[in-house]
Amino acid sequence: MSNSASQFAFAPLGNTHLIASTSPAPTPVQISTFANQASYGQYRVINNSQYTCFLGVGGTAAQATARAAAIVVGTPQNTIVLVPGAVEILRLGSDAFFTSFSTSAADVYITPGQGL
Repeated sequence: MSNSASQFAFAPLGNTHLIASTSPAPTPVQISTFANQASYGQYRVINNSQYTCFLGVGGTAAQATARAAAIVVGTPQNTIVLVPGAVEILRLGSDAFFTSFSTSAADVYITPGQGL
């Protein structure tokens, strides 16, 4: 059995951020994991709405904005799809920028931490 910290239950290690998912996607917000983390971190992401959200994440605000786009047939996108009510733990860059696109206003909560 591994003793890796990423194998443990998710532990919040920072403030929870609220991103209002809209069309167009709002200005990205940078969310950092705790200081002694490696170049990556875990984030708990919750889509607290009845709408699908397209989460844009990147190392810069420009990358996050470009990635917050709806996916259409025949045009793959570098976005993370959050179905209504989704709760995801994602391993991403430790100082990632986040924004979200949705056709109707939706709330996306993001908490940095560690674990699954």
